[in-house]
Amino acid sequence: MGTSNKQLLLISYTNGLPTPDHFTLADAAVPNCNDNCILVRNHYLSADPAQKGWMTDVANYARAELGEPMKALAVGEVIESRLEGFAVGDFVTGWFGWQEYAHVNLEQIIRKVDPAQAPVQTSLGVLGINGLTAYIALEDILAPRAGETLLVSSAAGAVGSIVGQLARAKGCNVVGLTGSEEKVRLAREEFGYHGAINYKTADLASALKAACPEGIDAYFDNVGGGIADTVFENMNARGRIAQVGTASVASWDPVPVGPRRERQVLVKELRHQGFVIFNHEHRFEQALQALAAMIQRGQLRYREEIYEGLEQAPLALEKLYAGDNLGKTLIKLVE
Repeated sequence: MGTSNKQLLLISYTNGLPTPDHFTLADAAVPNCNDNCILVRNHYLSADPAQKGWMTDVANYARAELGEPMKALAVGEVIESRLEGFAVGDFVTGWFGWQEYAHVNLEQIIRKVDPAQAPVQTSLGVLGINGLTAYIALEDILAPRAGETLLVSSAAGAVGSIVGQLARAKGCNVVGLTGSEEKVRLAREEFGYHGAINYKTADLASALKAACPEGIDAYFDNVGGGIADTVFENMNARGRIAQVGTASVASWDPVPVGPRRERQVLVKELRHQGFVIFNHEHRFEQALQALAAMIQRGQLRYREEIYEGLEQAPLALEKLYAGDNLGKTLIKLVE
């Protein structure tokens, strides 16, 4: 263990998209390990769409603090422990921030990670928040049935790529929306989608009618915005929408104005429900077991886009919002 703890500090809020200018590199001393705490050496850091919301200047329970390591999930190895149930050498995942070493208490730890089950970085992706979001929102909100048409936005992303595979395993006709021809190919060839549409180049309304000729029964929405406006028009009666993200909306200040959806919700009796993964912790263990079993059976594919070094984290986040990522975005700190 070294004596210096390199950190990426948040230095300014934004109501738009995050850029590297909102962060600065700093060095701090590696903290001492206090009672009822552990000291973790981070191996991988996560870059997630939710971080944009944590960087706004609007006060909320999840907002990141200025002058502190950027709020982020990470996975690492316990190198000192004064917390019962955690030993040196254990791997853990939790709210450890964009830094090399994290001094954390039990509330900041999500769970232990078993390296024998899968590579430890999967605890930030397919066996982490992304996989849990895909599994629980799909099961508990959309409850897809065999023969239904299920549409997924950001279909080749860290969440959408898992949703597509899970829905296909349930016998659904699965169609994805993506932002490039490469992602269209991945959705079809790697993640099991029956059809995929590049929303940036296609006439979306016409493309949806062609790909979903019997309409859309369920929509897993990661993006919101104008894409969702078009999708709602193609929903079937009593269709279900899981609102899992709003990645296509660059800013909520001022609130963007678009077509009203209330009429579609009313006349089609649609069910539109939001989903925040951290409100569903009681479902985590069952979902993790199901996802891990699928991986071990070779039934669930996943991709990771890995950046080397802490200083790459702001760029990784910027590219994530530009749609340039192909899979779960990670920052690797330790070989």
